[in-house]
Amino acid sequence: MDIDRPVQEVMSPRVITADIGDSLVNIAKEMIKYDRSSVVITEDGKPVGIITERDISRKIIPDDRKPSTVPLSEIMTTPLITVDQNTPVSDAIQMMLSNKIRRLPVFRNDTLIGIITSQDIVAVSSEMSNTLRELMESEGESLLTSDFEGICDACGQYSYHLAVVDGRSLCDDCKDLRWKEPTDSSHDSAYLEG
Repeated sequence: MDIDRPVQEVMSPRVITADIGDSLVNIAKEMIKYDRSSVVITEDGKPVGIITERDISRKIIPDDRKPSTVPLSEIMTTPLITVDQNTPVSDAIQMMLSNKIRRLPVFRNDTLIGIITSQDIVAVSSEMSNTLRELMESEGESLLTSDFEGICDACGQYSYHLAVVDGRSLCDDCKDLRWKEPTDSSHDSAYLEG
Protein backbone atom coordinates (compact mmCIF):
# COMPACT_ATOMS: atom_id res chain seq x y z
CA MET A 1 0.00 0.00 0.00
CA ASP A 2 1.21 3.45 -0.87
CA ILE A 3 1.34 5.43 2.40
CA ASP A 4 0.98 8.65 0.47
CA ARG A 5 -2.60 7.72 -0.46
CA PRO A 6 -5.19 10.10 0.99
CA VAL A 7 -6.91 8.98 4.19
CA GLN A 8 -10.29 9.06 2.45
CA GLU A 9 -9.24 5.86 0.65
CA VAL A 10 -8.60 4.04 3.93
CA MET A 11 -11.10 5.59 6.37
CA SER A 12 -14.45 4.18 7.40
CA PRO A 13 -17.36 6.40 6.37
CA ARG A 14 -19.39 4.93 9.23
CA VAL A 15 -18.99 7.23 12.20
CA ILE A 16 -21.42 7.71 15.06
CA THR A 17 -22.08 11.22 16.33
CA ALA A 18 -23.95 12.29 19.45
CA ASP A 19 -24.84 15.63 21.01
CA ILE A 20 -22.96 16.59 24.15
CA GLY A 21 -26.30 16.55 26.01
CA ASP A 22 -26.99 12.87 25.17
CA SER A 23 -26.60 10.19 27.83
CA LEU A 24 -23.65 7.85 28.01
CA VAL A 25 -26.05 4.91 28.19
CA ASN A 26 -27.61 5.84 24.83
CA ILE A 27 -24.18 6.34 23.28
CA ALA A 28 -23.00 2.94 24.51
CA LYS A 29 -26.12 1.33 23.00
CA GLU A 30 -25.37 3.00 19.65
CA MET A 31 -21.77 1.80 19.78
CA ILE A 32 -22.98 -1.77 20.33
CA LYS A 33 -25.73 -1.53 17.73
CA TYR A 34 -23.38 -0.29 15.00
CA ASP A 35 -20.28 -2.19 16.21
CA ARG A 36 -18.23 1.00 16.57
CA SER A 37 -15.56 1.67 19.19
CA SER A 38 -16.00 5.45 19.34
CA VAL A 39 -18.50 8.28 19.09
CA VAL A 40 -17.74 11.83 17.94
CA ILE A 41 -19.39 14.30 20.32
CA THR A 42 -20.96 17.44 18.88
CA GLU A 43 -22.13 20.70 20.40
CA ASP A 44 -24.49 22.85 18.35
CA GLY A 45 -23.82 20.49 15.45
CA LYS A 46 -20.03 21.04 15.57
CA PRO A 47 -17.70 18.15 16.51
CA VAL A 48 -15.93 18.98 19.80
CA GLY A 49 -14.66 15.68 21.22
CA ILE A 50 -14.62 11.90 21.07
CA ILE A 51 -15.57 9.11 23.46
CA THR A 52 -14.07 5.65 23.00
CA GLU A 53 -14.67 2.25 24.56
CA ARG A 54 -11.40 2.81 26.36
CA ASP A 55 -12.66 6.09 27.87
CA ILE A 56 -15.69 4.26 29.22
CA SER A 57 -13.67 1.33 30.56
CA ARG A 58 -11.06 3.55 32.23
CA LYS A 59 -13.10 6.53 33.42
CA ILE A 60 -16.39 4.94 34.46
CA ILE A 61 -16.01 1.27 35.37
CA PRO A 62 -13.00 1.41 37.77
CA ASP A 63 -14.71 4.04 39.92
CA ASP A 64 -18.01 2.11 39.83
CA ARG A 65 -19.78 5.19 38.50
CA LYS A 66 -23.34 5.05 37.24
CA PRO A 67 -23.09 5.78 33.47
CA SER A 68 -26.44 7.58 33.34
CA THR A 69 -25.15 10.21 35.79
CA VAL A 70 -21.88 11.04 34.02
CA PRO A 71 -21.91 14.05 31.67
CA LEU A 72 -20.25 13.38 28.31
CA SER A 73 -18.11 16.48 28.71
CA GLU A 74 -16.46 14.82 31.70
CA ILE A 75 -15.19 11.75 29.86
CA MET A 76 -14.76 12.87 26.25
CA THR A 77 -11.33 13.58 24.86
CA THR A 78 -11.02 17.16 23.74
CA PRO A 79 -9.87 19.05 21.77
CA LEU A 80 -10.81 16.83 18.87
CA ILE A 81 -7.80 16.13 16.69
CA THR A 82 -8.91 15.76 13.07
CA VAL A 83 -7.52 15.25 9.60
CA ASP A 84 -8.51 16.47 6.14
CA GLN A 85 -9.71 13.85 3.65
CA ASN A 86 -6.72 14.52 1.35
CA THR A 87 -4.07 14.13 4.04
CA PRO A 88 -1.63 11.34 3.19
CA VAL A 89 -1.93 8.22 5.35
CA SER A 90 1.72 8.69 6.37
CA ASP A 91 0.86 12.10 7.86
CA ALA A 92 -2.15 10.61 9.66
CA ILE A 93 0.12 7.98 11.19
CA GLN A 94 2.48 10.68 12.41
CA MET A 95 -0.46 12.61 13.90
CA MET A 96 -1.64 9.48 15.75
CA LEU A 97 1.84 8.83 17.07
CA SER A 98 2.60 12.37 18.16
CA ASN A 99 -0.78 12.73 19.89
CA LYS A 100 -0.86 9.15 21.26
CA ILE A 101 -4.28 8.48 19.76
CA ARG A 102 -5.75 5.68 17.66
CA ARG A 103 -8.53 7.49 15.79
CA LEU A 104 -8.75 10.57 13.61
CA PRO A 105 -12.09 11.95 12.45
CA VAL A 106 -11.85 12.83 8.75
CA PHE A 107 -13.25 16.09 7.39
CA ARG A 108 -14.07 17.49 3.97
CA ASN A 109 -13.97 21.25 4.55
CA ASP A 110 -16.03 21.58 7.73
CA THR A 111 -18.03 18.36 7.29
CA LEU A 112 -17.29 15.12 9.15
CA ILE A 113 -17.16 12.37 6.49
CA GLY A 114 -15.55 9.44 8.32
CA ILE A 115 -12.93 8.21 10.73
CA ILE A 116 -9.58 6.53 10.26
CA THR A 117 -8.20 4.28 12.97
CA SER A 118 -4.89 2.55 13.51
CA GLN A 119 -6.78 -0.71 12.95
CA ASP A 120 -8.04 0.53 9.57
CA ILE A 121 -4.48 1.23 8.54
CA VAL A 122 -3.16 -2.14 9.69
CA ALA A 123 -6.06 -3.95 8.04
CA VAL A 124 -5.39 -2.59 4.56
CA SER A 125 -1.90 -3.96 4.17
CA SER A 126 0.82 -5.95 5.87
CA GLU A 127 3.24 -3.51 4.23
CA MET A 128 1.53 -0.72 6.14
CA SER A 129 1.81 -2.76 9.34
CA ASN A 130 5.57 -2.94 8.90
CA THR A 131 5.69 0.80 8.17
CA LEU A 132 3.64 1.55 11.28
CA ARG A 133 5.89 -0.60 13.41
CA GLU A 134 8.98 1.19 12.07
CA LEU A 135 7.43 4.59 12.69
CA MET A 136 6.43 3.66 16.22
CA GLU A 137 9.88 2.33 17.02
CA SER A 138 11.47 5.50 15.64
CA GLU A 139 9.21 7.63 17.84
CA GLY A 140 9.79 5.47 20.91
CA GLU A 141 6.05 4.80 20.96
CA SER A 142 4.37 1.42 20.82
CA LEU A 143 0.69 1.96 20.09
CA LEU A 144 0.32 -1.40 18.39
CA THR A 145 2.11 -3.39 21.06
CA SER A 146 0.90 -1.52 24.14
CA ASP A 147 -2.82 -1.23 24.79
CA PHE A 148 -3.77 -1.77 21.14
CA GLU A 149 -7.31 -3.10 21.29
CA GLY A 150 -9.40 -5.27 19.01
CA ILE A 151 -9.95 -8.87 17.95
CA CYS A 152 -7.05 -11.32 18.30
CA ASP A 153 -6.23 -12.88 14.93
CA ALA A 154 -5.37 -16.18 16.62
CA CYS A 155 -8.13 -16.92 19.13
CA GLY A 156 -10.81 -14.50 17.88
CA GLN A 157 -11.34 -12.96 21.34
CA TYR A 158 -11.61 -9.22 21.98
CA SER A 159 -8.61 -7.89 23.90
CA TYR A 160 -7.57 -4.48 25.21
CA HIS A 161 -3.92 -5.53 24.86
CA LEU A 162 -2.96 -6.65 21.37
CA ALA A 163 0.52 -6.82 19.90
CA VAL A 164 1.49 -7.13 16.25
CA VAL A 165 3.55 -10.29 15.82
CA ASP A 166 4.59 -11.27 12.30
CA GLY A 167 1.87 -9.00 10.90
CA ARG A 168 -0.90 -10.49 13.06
CA SER A 169 -2.71 -8.82 15.97
CA LEU A 170 -2.34 -11.15 18.96
CA CYS A 171 -3.63 -10.99 22.55
CA ASP A 172 -1.34 -11.45 25.56
CA ASP A 173 -2.07 -15.19 25.75
CA CYS A 174 -1.49 -15.84 22.05
CA LYS A 175 1.54 -13.58 21.55
CA ASP A 176 3.59 -15.79 23.85
CA LEU A 177 2.97 -18.72 21.51
CA ARG A 178 5.03 -19.09 18.36
CA TRP A 179 2.94 -18.73 15.19
CA LYS A 180 3.25 -21.40 12.53
CA GLU A 181 1.45 -21.21 9.21
CA PRO A 182 -1.06 -24.02 8.63
CA THR A 183 0.33 -26.92 6.67
CA ASP A 184 -2.97 -27.99 5.14
CA SER A 185 -6.29 -26.40 4.24
CA SER A 186 -8.19 -28.06 7.11
CA HIS A 187 -6.75 -25.66 9.70
CA ASP A 188 -7.19 -21.92 9.94
CA SER A 189 -4.11 -21.60 12.11
CA ALA A 190 -1.62 -23.70 14.01
CA TYR A 191 0.57 -22.92 16.99
CA LEU A 192 3.65 -24.44 18.49
CA GLU A 193 4.51 -23.59 22.04
CA GLY A 194 7.82 -21.86 21.94
